[in-house]
Amino acid sequence: MTSVPGEQWLLEQRPQTIQQLLREWPPGYGGVERVAHELAMVWGGAVWSLDAQNRSLSEHDAIPAHYPRRRLARTPALGRLVLPLPSPELWSLLRSHQPLHGHLPSIGVLLVLLLARLGRPRRRVTAHWHFFFEPASGLKGRFFGFYEWLALRVVSWLPGVITTSPLLKAELVRCGCRPERVAVLSCCLSHDQEAAALVAKRSLSQPRANRPMRVLFIGRLGSYKRLDWLLHSLVSVKGPWSLDVVGDGPRRAEFEALSRELTSSHQNGVVRFHGRLSEAEKLTQLLQADLLVLPSESSNEAFGIVQLEAMAAGLPALAFQRWRSGMGWVCQLADLDWSQTPEDLPRVLQKLADDPSLLCHLGVQARLRYEQLFCRSIWLDQLNHWSKPLNRSQTPVGFRARG
Repeated sequence: MTSVPGEQWLLEQRPQTIQQLLREWPPGYGGVERVAHELAMVWGGAVWSLDAQNRSLSEHDAIPAHYPRRRLARTPALGRLVLPLPSPELWSLLRSHQPLHGHLPSIGVLLVLLLARLGRPRRRVTAHWHFFFEPASGLKGRFFGFYEWLALRVVSWLPGVITTSPLLKAELVRCGCRPERVAVLSCCLSHDQEAAALVAKRSLSQPRANRPMRVLFIGRLGSYKRLDWLLHSLVSVKGPWSLDVVGDGPRRAEFEALSRELTSSHQNGVVRFHGRLSEAEKLTQLLQADLLVLPSESSNEAFGIVQLEAMAAGLPALAFQRWRSGMGWVCQLADLDWSQTPEDLPRVLQKLADDPSLLCHLGVQARLRYEQLFCRSIWLDQLNHWSKPLNRSQTPVGFRARG
């Protein structure tokens, strides 16, 4: 990754690096890993990982990582539960005087943050609150409920917590966090991703010619992404359309079978599964599409970085408004009137298929929203605002929320 002047200035201004801790091995393909990766590219500190998926053994990185990555010894995974084991690495991390920033949710990460804060009360220990869990029944629901209850009490005691949208900040404050200690730092694209998207040759002002509306889905083909909802909504559209699916996961075969079944009985649509693509290939898909849809049903999808990729490329995105999630806020456009609910998805898809000029206008509006709220220069400015109190040995304070 290349350096830019603003990032180089921030690197030169910091008197000490900031260490991070997360459950997975960065940079990875998930949102938490990508956020930790971008922070590490600026902060320069070591990134510690519980490496729940053993990715450190292969290190087939989605994005090059130029910062030290270290693995903590941990227990075998019991479902999603992994805990750190006593080790020289854990002792070194707990004894360090460097600021420590942990990414939640993870009960293992939460435990280390708590121990670090108790062991050195004057050390700067902060947290990144990525999402709230959806309420669930049974043993799993009780476990997640207990974790969230404990996590909220720990982060409300820390000198600072970062979250990704004004909606999540409001919920953290409602749950007991002091407003001045909660900062909003939206997710961001890498410098190279943003530069490639913003300079790419894409017509933002001309409606598409007589061709099908091209819809794009990017994401892991897992349980809460609900590609099936998008497929069912598209087959109700009167007129030709195509859907390109980028990503892989445990439900890929199931989704492929469903797409064949639906398109065989509805002859107006085509579905193509591409699997995982390189960043360049993914950008090509974005530039060829008319619309991105993120049909996640869960607050586990609290932001949706793929929406930024689409908006930077001049592509409008559709996402649902969920309780305790900011994903619907990310892509909201003034001139697209819809309820952001699954029930309304077929109607808005039909509206956009019938009005190519509106779809094109929304692309211009999406690019403008990206430049005004989410571009990397704004992210760096907010990150610098967060880092200054750390450098002055003062309590971190919140950012001024935008949007």
